[in-house]
Amino acid sequence: MKLWVSFVVQLIPLWLFLLAPFLLFPGPTKALALLGLPLLWALQKRAKGYFVPRTPFDWPILLLLGMVLVSLYATFSIAFSLPKLTGLLFHIAIFYAVAETVQTRTGLNRSLMLYFALGLVVVGLSLLGIDWSTAKIPFLTGITERLPTLIQGLPGAEAGIHRNQAAGSLLWFFPLQIALLWVWWKRKGRDEAVLRYPLLLALAFGATLLTFVLAQSRGGLVGGVAALALLGAVENRRIRWGVAVGLAAAIIAASVVGWGKVGELLVSDATEAVVGDLGSLGFRFEVWRAALWGIADFPFTGMGLGTFREVARLLYPLRVAPTYDIAHAHNQFLQTALDLGIAGLVAYAAIWLEAAFLLWRTLRRAKDPFIRAVALGVAASLAGYFVYALTDTVALGAKPGLFLWWLFALTVGVYRQGIAFPEDT
Repeated sequence: MKLWVSFVVQLIPLWLFLLAPFLLFPGPTKALALLGLPLLWALQKRAKGYFVPRTPFDWPILLLLGMVLVSLYATFSIAFSLPKLTGLLFHIAIFYAVAETVQTRTGLNRSLMLYFALGLVVVGLSLLGIDWSTAKIPFLTGITERLPTLIQGLPGAEAGIHRNQAAGSLLWFFPLQIALLWVWWKRKGRDEAVLRYPLLLALAFGATLLTFVLAQSRGGLVGGVAALALLGAVENRRIRWGVAVGLAAAIIAASVVGWGKVGELLVSDATEAVVGDLGSLGFRFEVWRAALWGIADFPFTGMGLGTFREVARLLYPLRVAPTYDIAHAHNQFLQTALDLGIAGLVAYAAIWLEAAFLLWRTLRRAKDPFIRAVALGVAASLAGYFVYALTDTVALGAKPGLFLWWLFALTVGVYRQGIAFPEDT
């Protein structure tokens, strides 16, 4: 009996692939597929002695899952929260499956190949599914107006994929691609173990970057600059100082210009706190104010996964067109607190801090150029998304979010392999 159990456990990535349509596009009956996750973990316990591999993220994830249960008490409709619930559970299952795989060099290579292959799927969906009618950069309009929106009707993106969401998702790919191509170029291709398929990766990078630029997301572009800045800062001392000065200047400018607005967000009772035409920034101030009210009203339980888009309009004054779908709080930390309460926010922030710590230690100690390149690329991808998600976000449980959890799992792999190389070798 243990033989077939071991066989099933070895194919966990395949079973997760088969479960993906049911968990990412759930319905009242499809939700039964949730039972497949604990079944797979139980079989793994029987075959390997543990439900999931141990990682530094276990306690924050456990707290996050606990708050998911609490949020089910708070949500106005479990059916409404179901897509985000099943999506988040699937993403955590992906995290542990990848964390299991990337403990070896071969597993890490295979995981990256699959990751970039799925990235091309994201590129294809973006090119065919972005709602190009919201294009903003004039000299790119001539290109985007010729691109049809062929993929419509997806849950949550009925009119097409929002270009900001597409740009945020692509940030999880091209900084990592740049890091791997850069280290391969520096070594002039002498070590095939550094990068086995540079031409294919270069083509994937080109397609990803082109789609990212065509998406014309200002928040995405700022995140992309942050990712590139981190790549340069780690590799070059002069760039490091330039980034430090630029970051300090940006913080001072934001503090001077934005302090009054922050005060209005915290104390104002009226939407008149946003002056003039609403615009992109004004819209975000409207949403952020409503989000802060929501966190104050539901600090312990949160509103429930994905419910802010409905609850905000019922409880709080919003100077936003009734037909416009707010979707989320346009900030990853505000949205997490709204979904899962303050404790859920603490758990989510702990995951980010743990990832930053693991990557910092890996970059300091790793001697293997491949491991170091992956760690740097993952760090840049996370940094770019972090900056992007200060004014936008891919909410917890949203379909593209599985790639964020994949990156978190990669931090475990590079850390475990990178610290095996002593600093004095």
